[in-house]
Formats: sequence, C-alpha cells, structure tokens
Amino acid sequence: MAYSSITIISVPYHVGMYGERVGEGPLRLLRHGLDQQVAKIAPTHYSDISHVDDFEGEIGKTFEVIRRVSKAVSQAVAANSFPLILAGNCNASVAAAAGLSSSHPDLGVIWLDAHDDLETPSTHENGYLDGMAASIMTGSSWHKLASTVPGHVPLALKNVVYGGLRVVASDQQRVIQEAGVDAVWGSTTKMVDFEAELCALLQRRKLGSAHVHLDLDVLDESLGRVNEYPSAGGFLAEDLKKVMAMIPTQVQPTSLVICGFNPRLEGGNTIARLAVQAARCFVSNLEKNGHLVPKFGN
Repeated sequence: MAYSSITIISVPYHVGMYGERVGEGPLRLLRHGLDQQVAKIAPTHYSDISHVDDFEGEIGKTFEVIRRVSKAVSQAVAANSFPLILAGNCNASVAAAAGLSSSHPDLGVIWLDAHDDLETPSTHENGYLDGMAASIMTGSSWHKLASTVPGHVPLALKNVVYGGLRVVASDQQRVIQEAGVDAVWGSTTKMVDFEAELCALLQRRKLGSAHVHLDLDVLDESLGRVNEYPSAGGFLAEDLKKVMAMIPTQVQPTSLVICGFNPRLEGGNTIARLAVQAARCFVSNLEKNGHLVPKFGN
C-alpha cells in the first residue's frame, strides 16, 4: 500500500549528545529547507526525539535514542506516513528496521556508505560506537541492549545491499564475502557507474520492500568533508542524484535515513545542498513510482 504523507523524524544527536558533531547535521539540513522541499510533494508531519541526558553514558544514551526512533517509525507507518529520518548517527537505521519489523517482516536494506558499519566491540579499534550500526541491526553485537529496542529482530546480513563501500578492513571484507553480501564498491583507480551497477544488482536481488540508509560520507571527499572520516572514490554529485532517483524504480522503499553529516567541517553548505536535492529527488520518485500517493487536506 502506498504512503499518503511524509513524517520527518529529527534525530539531532551524536552518541546521545544534542547537536554535537554529526548531531548538528539534521539541524543544518532543515535550515537548508529540506522539509520545505519535501512539503511541496506531499503532506509533511514532524516528529522530534527529545533529549536523553538522563541516560547513562554514550552507550546508554545511544540506545535510548534508538528506542525512541523505533517507536516514532512505527507510529509514522501506522499513520500511513513515510518515515524520513534525519539523524546524526547511522544507528538510526537500527531503529528504522526495528520500527518496521511488524509491518515489513521480510525487510531488505540498501546501505549507501563508505563504511560497512559491521564492526563489533571485539573487532573495533577506535571505539566509535556508530561504526557498529549494521552489526547491531544484523544481530552480531550489543545483543542485550538491542533486545530493549521495540521491534528489534536481527536482519539476515544477506538482506543488506551495499553501495559506495571503500573504507573496509580486510577482515571485514572477508565477513562480507563469506556472507554472500552484494556490494557496489567505490574506487580511486577507475570510474564507477554507481547508478547502473546498483540498479543491475537490485534487479537481480528483487528485494521488494527496503529501507534506504544514506550516510553522506558515501560522497567523494572532493565535494567536501562530510564528517571526520572522508575518503576518495565515492559518489559524485550526479551519482547521488541518479542513485536516489533509481532506487524507487527497483524496490518499494519503506523509509529513508540521512545521516553522518557534520556541517561544521569544510564544504558543509555544499554537502547540505546536495543532501536536500537528494531527498527531494528521492521523494519525487516515490510519488512517480506509486509508492507515495499524497493526500492533502482541504
């Protein structure tokens, strides 16, 4: 069934801290008019995640954010409204998958990111909690805390399709290969047609319903420093636009997370403009492909 509206879920947190580093990303995207662009296409509602200062440490705060976003996603879907989640951290996709588990039990995930986010506490070296988002989502780490997230059911890793990967440790590459995970890899030595390769992959996989995860560090570092982990070999501006337009032609998108953007770094306004354009393009193509049938009030 097609969605009839959009719900923008604003999650301006970095490991539970409001407006810090990538936590400022959602605020900058809204200041650049992302919500106004979306509202031109469909009725747009808002859901804000309140502060989590009373919870313990980065880990406790992070998981409380995940719990709250999961509930917000479930509520949006129950109202037949497409969840568009503007988040600091990639862990918002853990929440999205949990919030969708009842309505979409066979959920696929399209993960657009320079990193696989499959690290665990046993394999991670720099302590960056958000580098473990996909491993939480697929049931490979933080099992006890993940079980406190409403709706959390581990996804099979083979249900995840990656686009733009390029900063992946050799042991993680083996995990991806051994699990039979499909990926379109970025490259610094050759031009990659991300749209064509990802389209062919999705045509073969036939995911059906799929959550879309857009970590803006999938963009090539030549466009600006999206966050503290920029890298070469990623999406150029036209790649991003083409990929976001193509995805609704190949799957039934259930939700979208846009995350991983620290606007205080070099090129922040450029990245914000590209993200707003990508969101508008994506939502427009939701409508064109029948996944969104706007119902404006009188």
